[in-house]
Amino acid sequence: MFGEAGCLVAEAAHLAVWLVGLFGIVVTVCVCVAKMVIHDTVAYDEAFVWRRKLPPELKSKR
Repeated sequence: MFGEAGCLVAEAAHLAVWLVGLFGIVVTVCVCVAKMVIHDTVAYDEAFVWRRKLPPELKSKR
């Protein structure tokens, strides 16, 4: 009944679902990276990344 036009509509719907899913994954990754960057502190980096021992008075200030 619909022929080729129905096939094009189905392909467009399939493409739209894939694009929405891809956009959702990209947004999720961006939000997770943003949270990680916002909550990152120099004290954490010095203690765990750079393996430096901080004095207690500096840990409380940061």
